[in-house]
Amino acid sequence: MREDLIGYALGALEPEEHALIEARLTADPALRHDLQLITRSLEPLSWDKQSYEPPAALAHRTCEFVATQSRVMMAPAPAANSSQWRFADVAIAAALFLAATMLFFPALNQSRFAARVLGCQNNLREIGTALTNYADLHGGYFPNIAPEGRLGAAGVYAMRLVEGGYLPNARVIVCPASALADEGEFQVPTSHELQTVPGEHVPHLHRKMGGSYGYNVGYVSNGRYYPTKNQNRVRFALMADAPTAKPPYRSQNHGNCGQNVLFEDLHVQYLTTCRARGCTDDIYLNDKGEVAAGIHKDDAVVGASHTRPLLIPVPVEIETTP
Repeated sequence: MREDLIGYALGALEPEEHALIEARLTADPALRHDLQLITRSLEPLSWDKQSYEPPAALAHRTCEFVATQSRVMMAPAPAANSSQWRFADVAIAAALFLAATMLFFPALNQSRFAARVLGCQNNLREIGTALTNYADLHGGYFPNIAPEGRLGAAGVYAMRLVEGGYLPNARVIVCPASALADEGEFQVPTSHELQTVPGEHVPHLHRKMGGSYGYNVGYVSNGRYYPTKNQNRVRFALMADAPTAKPPYRSQNHGNCGQNVLFEDLHVQYLTTCRARGCTDDIYLNDKGEVAAGIHKDDAVVGASHTRPLLIPVPVEIETTP
């Protein structure tokens, strides 16, 4: 009977066996004591429900271990006079296998998650380099988002980089963890296409042209709208995984767990909140709590591809760039 306690503690028994153990536990204090000892031994498996990056090559080493054990199990059967496995041995082996499975598959998922986060970060670094090259040739300014009209959406960043040859591979605009990554070949629309398509198609192009990412939408100061100028600021968000269109504004690219952020000095961080470490600035909202251009030059706002810098048409002067 005690051999069945491990299976009972793990919920691995058949209904009839489970009911039998329940009945015996009611009548046998010593058996209940043994169950408590087994349950405490299995507690470490449930202590930590958070996600952590697994040790390097854990999945590979686990597969090698399982393959080795499989070869051992498939060895020639022992002679008739050899001792056979007792049921207790089988139960313990089953428990160990179940525990290994519980560790292996979450580790495998975490390995995939970590790989996609890293792939997304590499994309952002490549785009960041392209943006820096663009700014070097345009008076220090990043691509200008028109405050209105068909070029008035944050995704114009991607269009300018691809059209100008700063970013030959448009695929890097797609985060490998985003839903867009499963949709096949991605292409950024051209400015000619954006200017000439029927009006009802413009909102679709606005949402598509920035890929999986959001872009800094500039700021308004003293009644004048300004595009973003490169000042190599450490905590100024230049790009990030695109936020949702409705509150709460955060990215869904990484399972709604956080977002990668490209800062103006070209370093990338994975943030579990919408604020940079040591900074109170929300990367998706201006200091008024709006999805719109910042209200001063250090108020960084990253908008999704379709985001317009101004909430409503207002008579502001436009600071143009070369």
